[in-house]
Amino acid sequence: MPSVFELLFDTYGDHLMQEQAPYNEAEIQAALDRMSMPQDMQIQVCDLLSSCYLRWGTAAFAIGLRLGLTLGSQSADRQIVT
Repeated sequence: MPSVFELLFDTYGDHLMQEQAPYNEAEIQAALDRMSMPQDMQIQVCDLLSSCYLRWGTAAFAIGLRLGLTLGSQSADRQIVT
């Protein structure tokens, strides 16, 4: 079962990342085609990069979400005090 952060990244974070720095599998495949490696190895490299993108994107999104929530709660506390 995916974590909450994975679900949030899939529904919200991935869309934002695609706007800023799209993960373009066709571009990666074209670069791999220019290298002299077997097709099955190209597929493995492409799958690895996709997996890393999802793991790192989810981790970055989770860190950003926690940071945003922390900073948001701190600024809300300051507003109540003043």
